[in-house]
Parts: sequence; C-alpha cells; structure tokens
Amino acid sequence: MSKRTIISLDLAKKVIQVCKVNKHGELLFNKAMSPQKTKELLANSSPCIVAMEGCASFHY
Repeated sequence: MSKRTIISLDLAKKVIQVCKVNKHGELLFNKAMSPQKTKELLANSSPCIVAMEGCASFHY
C-alpha cells in the first residue's frame, strides 16, 4: 500500500465521483461532487496521489 493518501477521481460531464483512501487503505469517503467542490477539496488537501479516470463524454 502507498505511504500517502490517495484521491481517485471519476470525471463526468457535471459531477465528479471522488473517493479518498488513507495510507492504511481505509476508505475516508466516496461521494459525488461538483467540479468547483472538487477543486476546493484538492486545493485544501495535503500532498497526495491523485488518480483520474474519465468517461467517454467528460470532455464535452
């Protein structure tokens, strides 16, 4: 397991599914967020690993 917190993002048109796992592999949260709230979360998070996966239409 990583020694850092991991934030996983599933990108879509209007909602981003955000999953946060701590360095011990424990789920901290998994919820849908607006792009603005996601930006705020990332800006206010300590250094971590961010993994992104986009659906076929997220760029529209």
